[in-house]
Amino acid sequence: MSVIPEKYELEFEPDLKNFTFKGKEIVYVNCKFSTNKIILNAIELKINRCTIKVKNKTIKPKKIHLIKPKRELEITLPEKIKGKATIYFEFTGILNDELCGFYRSQYKVDGKTTYLATTQFEEIDACRAFPCWDYPDAKATFDITIITDDNLTAISNMPVSSKKKDGKKTIFKFAQTPVMSTYLVYLGVGNYGMKSKKTKDGKVEIRFIAPPGNEEKGEFALDLTVKLLKEYENYFGIKYPLPKLDLIAIPDFDSSAMENWGAITFREAVIYYDPQTTSADSLLYNATTISHEIAHQWFGNLVTMKWWNDLWLNESFATFMATKFVDKFYPEWDVWDQFIGTDTDLAMELDSLKTSHPIDVDVKDPGEISEIFDAISYEKGGSFLLMLEKYVGESDFQKGLKTYLKKFQYKNAAGADLWKEISQVSTKPGVLKMVNYWLKQVGYPVVTVTKQNSKITLTQDRFLRLPEKQQKAVWPIPVSIGLEKELTNKLMIKKSETIPIEQNTVIVNYGRSGFYRVKYDEELLSNLKLLVKNKEITHMDRWAIQYDLFALCMSGNESVKNFLSFIDAYNKEDNYLPLSNIIKNLNFLYSITFFEDFNSEIRDIAINLLRNILQKLTWNPKNNEKNTQMQLRSQVIESLGKMEDKEVILEAKKKFKQYIKKPGSISADLQKPILITVAWNGDRDTYKELTRSYTRAETQEEKVRLLSALSYFKDKNLILETLEFALSDSVRTPNMDYIFKNIAQNPYGSKILWAWLKKNWKRLTKKTGEGNTVLKKIIGTVSKTTDETMIKEVQEFFEENPTQGTKNTLLQELERVKIYSKFLKRIKNEFS
Repeated sequence: MSVIPEKYELEFEPDLKNFTFKGKEIVYVNCKFSTNKIILNAIELKINRCTIKVKNKTIKPKKIHLIKPKRELEITLPEKIKGKATIYFEFTGILNDELCGFYRSQYKVDGKTTYLATTQFEEIDACRAFPCWDYPDAKATFDITIITDDNLTAISNMPVSSKKKDGKKTIFKFAQTPVMSTYLVYLGVGNYGMKSKKTKDGKVEIRFIAPPGNEEKGEFALDLTVKLLKEYENYFGIKYPLPKLDLIAIPDFDSSAMENWGAITFREAVIYYDPQTTSADSLLYNATTISHEIAHQWFGNLVTMKWWNDLWLNESFATFMATKFVDKFYPEWDVWDQFIGTDTDLAMELDSLKTSHPIDVDVKDPGEISEIFDAISYEKGGSFLLMLEKYVGESDFQKGLKTYLKKFQYKNAAGADLWKEISQVSTKPGVLKMVNYWLKQVGYPVVTVTKQNSKITLTQDRFLRLPEKQQKAVWPIPVSIGLEKELTNKLMIKKSETIPIEQNTVIVNYGRSGFYRVKYDEELLSNLKLLVKNKEITHMDRWAIQYDLFALCMSGNESVKNFLSFIDAYNKEDNYLPLSNIIKNLNFLYSITFFEDFNSEIRDIAINLLRNILQKLTWNPKNNEKNTQMQLRSQVIESLGKMEDKEVILEAKKKFKQYIKKPGSISADLQKPILITVAWNGDRDTYKELTRSYTRAETQEEKVRLLSALSYFKDKNLILETLEFALSDSVRTPNMDYIFKNIAQNPYGSKILWAWLKKNWKRLTKKTGEGNTVLKKIIGTVSKTTDETMIKEVQEFFEENPTQGTKNTLLQELERVKIYSKFLKRIKNEFS
């Protein structure tokens, strides 16, 4: 950039009646070169006044041109300027309802709708609120003033430095921020409830802020944040740099959360905790999300990526660190198990597509940024860091991070800067080569293991669910080999390597820290099956063997019947991780073959295993039961309900009557499986009961459960009613996703969803707005609602209805269509 911003002085006056705002701005800049043209970013703003001051001389622009497609504001001057200057703006904007920029959100108090104003600036939406250089490396300080009606409160990144009345208005001035990127600026105005705590040293005030009446739902978040701040400070070796940290619950919020420096925003259901209504699944997600956003206060905010190609540097580290510290405080939750079983699984599924992308992806145009907020930037990056930490060692990994953060604090950095620091402290060979390859290379390997006499041979190829000719790519793989303990750990850098082994049987990727799959030869797999059956190997390895085996079924390298035979070995299994994944795989097989004659064979196998698990768990939660047991019970009951197990249906209906009378009398973990079971086996009267319950539900988490249930009826007319309900004002835009996702997974719903989407796309986009991530998630249902014969139809529809930020999602969904179609054909051949 030839014009560098150094300081912004911003004043905002939002109008929550007319949904507009007025703004004034002075931005102090340094023109590095002589120029008569200043280009910065702005969109959906009306510039009412603009002047430039250079050396006490005021210059009026010759021309001000807003270039909408580029989000650029071009200021042409009558003469050239150089050096220090100030630009003054007066502007107006709209408090939109599209959940981006400076926008409005609403909630009800005693039946009356109340509005608040909030912001979501990541990735490039600060320029919707004020003219700026909306790039992560254009760091500056911010002096923010917010003028509100006198009954409202204002919030920003820093504490209030002064507050005074001005007629019917109140003027809030905030302390100057450290140098920071525009996407981290926060503005909030509303009538809030508030609760606060201080860190033990008394230096940081932590506030929980939410619509009035919800203050107590932030107690868990406040307590956890106090603990996390201290741990992160100790781990990174740098004190949290601001005097306060707000946790702000927003009723209408597109993402789960956003790490605005000192003012983190959350979707309500992601920050509220109520022991009566919050499930074990939700509690884990809430805790890791809070930890994720606090990690960003250092990794992303204090040190920021130079450009969006290093987005993963922010998100992968926050994902990895979040898991590390929640596990530290709640080891009984088995957080790393759930990370491997969920996050790594998401990443491996996406990265097994030809249409995946590298972790470090080239981003040329701002319109491409939103496309990379996916399982590669978050979950694959986090899984890679787990593999890297295991390879270099926890101590050296931490040393490298601390050096990197201290060196680049309040600056911007690239991924290469971090790897340089870690490689310099590590004693392990090939760290830089390993890192650079894994970040730049799309996909991941499958290692085929064959044993002959006292040697095993490892051969690597790229794993794809639509296999193609073998590629030349060879990953540097940290290979861990063991059985009861680790026997060998080395970096595999060749296509094929032979290793001497004394044992008859070994596990490759022992402990499962490596981001790769393993395919065993027939004899090794048979030996491992016996070890699984007798639980003579770790639960992580018991999970991994069947996990990879099912993936090989999907890619055509193993048969489904062999997989179903192999899982006989898990009849005595009692650990959450392997059982949860087996349940997921059986549900997928049951669903994809739902309308096939042989579906009953798969159903019988699944039901026998599921009944066995439920018999051990029982319906009733036990005192001091682990969260994973609660989660497993929920999964088992929901699966048996969908597979129409008579005993589960009877019990679910009985408990549903109890739920209707008093929702709180049913455990939060049991509510979703009960609601879905009665819906799947219900009629219009059941539908009415569920819609009435939705109207009465007091929390968003309860409403989400009911939306999921309303999506699981068999009756076509009831499914269509739920789709229409999604477009109504009763369903918040961010919650629409639960309806479309569940209808796509409902075998009856999947038959009608695509036709409905085509017919109602314009109504849908009108409600969501063009840039909303809900549209990306809805396009993510295509693989479950179409087949190979419809690919051209889908492509033509989205060519006629282009949707910003979804190009990659559509390509990936169409690849999945082919994968699922070919997989179903192979299953048919097996069972014919």
